[in-house]
Amino acid sequence: MANKVYIVLLNYNGFLDTMECLESVLKLHYENFQIIVIDNSETLVPFENLINWALGNFTVKVKETAFENLVFPLEQKPVDFCTTSENEFLEKELNHKIVFVKANQNNGFAAGNNIALRYVLKFGTPDSYIWLLNNDTVVDKEALSAQILYLSKPKNKGIGILGSKLVYYHKPDKIQAIGGNFNERHYIPSHICEGESIVLQKNNSIKIDYVIGASMFVPLQFIKDVGMLCEDFFLYYEELDWTYRAKDKGWDVDCCLESIVYHKEGASIGSSYDSQKKSYFSEITIFKSRKLFVKKHFKLGFNFYFSSLALILNRIRKGKIRLGLELLKITVQK
Repeated sequence: MANKVYIVLLNYNGFLDTMECLESVLKLHYENFQIIVIDNSETLVPFENLINWALGNFTVKVKETAFENLVFPLEQKPVDFCTTSENEFLEKELNHKIVFVKANQNNGFAAGNNIALRYVLKFGTPDSYIWLLNNDTVVDKEALSAQILYLSKPKNKGIGILGSKLVYYHKPDKIQAIGGNFNERHYIPSHICEGESIVLQKNNSIKIDYVIGASMFVPLQFIKDVGMLCEDFFLYYEELDWTYRAKDKGWDVDCCLESIVYHKEGASIGSSYDSQKKSYFSEITIFKSRKLFVKKHFKLGFNFYFSSLALILNRIRKGKIRLGLELLKITVQK
């Protein structure tokens, strides 16, 4: 029997994106999967809207998707689903195709995903996989099959975190990233193959330091060995932290270019790989997480403070004086 895959989506006020994502996920050619949607919105409205979608009372309109071939025809409603709370989620195994879980509160990306990971650790079989997928994505119909096939090859048994080819949702001929590089001198991450043609073919010269958090495919055994995402990170750098912990345990990371995921870039919190489009909240959170990551895996020495100052001066040069002062405060405070 095919390995079961638990597909985990985190919904924070982005129910329209989540509905579109779900419609595409339900059309995956690989069929042995269960979807766990963790809603950590502050109010019940997004959660109720997702339930109404599952019942057939809320539909995704053609004009709201750039990928009619991946989203339409819409799934027949009602879909097979159930709802539960975070407190009740671990009481028994749930066999519905979609499980909607209302989180107690929003404790960030890692904490939200860990709600689902605890469930899989308790009820998943040893050969299970988990796909942590951003809700602001649309997936190719072979995206999951390609990842299963990739990890089934004997030479790839040591891979703990597998990424997809992330493609710009609004520029579907351009790659957003196939993974990331991390500069260990200046502690700055960058995205590999950003802006290149989607027809990129993998070669031996392409190596990634970490998998982008929008799509992380992991074996259950990896989580048992390395542990769940670190909840010290509210947002950002949790995938880098996971990678460094994985490598300490002898696991590797890689990307599967045959697995294509179209990504909208941080729709719920105003995050973007384009620094001009990042929200104030996003900028602040990135700086906090970067400092936490460096403190945990390196040290807060000269290189950290020098590179941080350069980043801050760059923001000030662009007229973001209030932001620059706040980033400086984060950098120097203990």
